[in-house]
Amino acid sequence: MKKIKFTLIFLPLILGVLIYLLYRSRNLFYYNLIHYFDVNGYVVLARQTAKLYRKLFPTWSIYSLPDGLWLFSTGAAFLLCRNHYLFHAIWYSFIYLLMIATEYVQKFYGGHGTAIGTYDKKDIVAFTAAYISINVISFILNKLDNQYKYKSNLKIEFIENISYTIIFLIIGLLPSML
Repeated sequence: MKKIKFTLIFLPLILGVLIYLLYRSRNLFYYNLIHYFDVNGYVVLARQTAKLYRKLFPTWSIYSLPDGLWLFSTGAAFLLCRNHYLFHAIWYSFIYLLMIATEYVQKFYGGHGTAIGTYDKKDIVAFTAAYISINVISFILNKLDNQYKYKSNLKIEFIENISYTIIFLIIGLLPSML
């Protein structure tokens, strides 16, 4: 179960970062990291190769899918292998609703080039697909794997949720920083 949890958290995050690196603007935070670690040549070569295949991907997979993958991996961190499943499901639902609300704030106050961002219906679809799919997966895995449950009180899991929220908030904001 730990391998499944690890895969469902980190594989979507890595895929989302790869989409940002290969197909998104070079003005994003990830490129500052690339310059810092001095791996520019590898990324430039990968971008040139990926550019050949860009027309095969619809625009939603470049601009909305990374956000959905981020929300999916966030849900995996909150919902998989937890004792107080209902508590975590409510917490994760709040994060989902916050992301939807943020998208609607972008509709009225954002725009291309603003710090708030640009409204896109496809982002809402990506968020909703991620939310539903990780809820279904986590519900099934939690029902199948009752022996994995460890003893934990709600206070400790509440502190873990705050930690996960901060970590995933930072990861979610990184692409748009600087």
